[in-house]
Amino acid sequence: MKSFGIYLAALFAGAALATGCYEDKGNYDYTTTGDDIVVYRLDTMKSVRLSWSYDEEIVIEPGYRIVHDRVSEGSLRYEWNIDGETVSTERILSIDPLSVGRHSGSFTVLDADRQVRYSTIFTLTVTSSFAEGWFILSDDGGKSLLSYVNLVDASTPGELVRDVYGEVNEGELGSDPRRVRLVAYDGQNVAYEWEVLQGSGSVSLDQATLTKTIDIDTEFVGGQAPEGFVPVDGFQRDGGSIVLSEDGKVYQRDFSFYNDFPVAHSGKYGTTPVYFDGGMEIALMNGFDHFTNKSYGHIPYALLYDRLNNRLLSVYGFNVKGNASSKFGVFRALKVPEAASVKPGDTDPESGLVFPDVAGLGDYTVQAMGARVAYATVGVATTSTNYLLLRSKTDGKYYLLSFDYKMNSESSVNIALNNFRAFPETPGFGPESLFEVCIGGSETIFYTAGTNNGTLYAYDILSGASAPVYTAPSQITALRPGVVSVPSQFAAYAKTVYLDRMLLGTASGTLALLDISEAKISEGAAPELASFSGLGKVVDMDFYVAKNPYCYFGF
Repeated sequence: MKSFGIYLAALFAGAALATGCYEDKGNYDYTTTGDDIVVYRLDTMKSVRLSWSYDEEIVIEPGYRIVHDRVSEGSLRYEWNIDGETVSTERILSIDPLSVGRHSGSFTVLDADRQVRYSTIFTLTVTSSFAEGWFILSDDGGKSLLSYVNLVDASTPGELVRDVYGEVNEGELGSDPRRVRLVAYDGQNVAYEWEVLQGSGSVSLDQATLTKTIDIDTEFVGGQAPEGFVPVDGFQRDGGSIVLSEDGKVYQRDFSFYNDFPVAHSGKYGTTPVYFDGGMEIALMNGFDHFTNKSYGHIPYALLYDRLNNRLLSVYGFNVKGNASSKFGVFRALKVPEAASVKPGDTDPESGLVFPDVAGLGDYTVQAMGARVAYATVGVATTSTNYLLLRSKTDGKYYLLSFDYKMNSESSVNIALNNFRAFPETPGFGPESLFEVCIGGSETIFYTAGTNNGTLYAYDILSGASAPVYTAPSQITALRPGVVSVPSQFAAYAKTVYLDRMLLGTASGTLALLDISEAKISEGAAPELASFSGLGKVVDMDFYVAKNPYCYFGF
């Protein structure tokens, strides 16, 4: 992998588990922790790195304190152990790069005069060169292909790497690709994974190393997915996750907890689909999986479109620290309260259109969904402004419904209708057009239209105006912004190289890196900064920035 020349900052992922002294199988005696020497947990030391890139020499200076004057510094010896082997007897660890993956280690201080040893254990994470940037899922002649590109600076991408899965795992990913998505297991150290959903059998990949962690189909009760299961989307929060099959069925699992935090892959999906009042057949869903409890913005729910009953549902996902009163997977039907200032049947004063009822959309069907973060504080954001692209069964035209949705718990829910207006009539806009709402920053919705959906348009949410900003060489099949907003109070902490950048993929296997800054879009263009080719039809993309909870990712 070193030939790619990609040198990225690594995601902090150390997980020190214990500190103390213990009995050695040699001639040392067992002594209670902290008798004469305290060895510091490495994950508590700001000066210690426990995450390294695949091509870096590993150097760690530990910390310890002598607490009794009967111990002399000159009598101390040291031992570093990695994966069951002693790799150094120096006080400061300095070793050649390790293989990509997670490595168990221990550091021991030996009091040679008293024949006592004091130790701490830790986990070293050695990341691949693909630690941050865009992951691109494409259909390359019927096979699933996962590729990668990052940014060196705001206008310069790194080298496009085809088949990152094969590069790390030395095998084929699968076939019939559907979606790539980032999920998080919230804990004292948040663990991220990539899920690649595909018809041939979906897989989870360790975000830091890209090594395969599990076959998702085996995570069902009995070790086998139900017949006809083809995953197309999902939603995961602290207490569990749901996965959506292309037939509209939803399957749910709950995680077990250890020390008040969820254990990755600890639960099993049931083989019986989730049932909600009147049944449901989910066609679309929109959740905020990228946000973790430690990120700026934590919206603990997903919205789902039930095409069977032509209504909107929500699923509650907040269950941090095993809070039994806030269980994962509580489904409910959206309903505007009787006391609301704007109710279904009221007329939007600007457009003159009558608001539909989200509990039963009547003449309208939902074609696409998106949302913006409406309110957030450090740790918790509970309100989103949602945008539904509706199509009328009567006139076949498209409309945009906006409403705020807030969910603090299963019982603390509020919905407020904002506006209902006609969506711009754009030649070529239809069922295969893409619809991408910027989750933060510029109040823009990007969509595709024109001949064969080859043109990208920017819709100004505030003014209602739209204009073409980019024309691709073939049908646009995937859009994925990078960082779309950096809240001002966190600007000093955020990595902004990805700010206002979007990756666009096409049916002919090309990629375009676009500048989607507000200044450029207001001028009527999204300039192409770089392009790539040779991927096969781009099916989906996702984005991740390592160690950067102070910004909004593109969704």
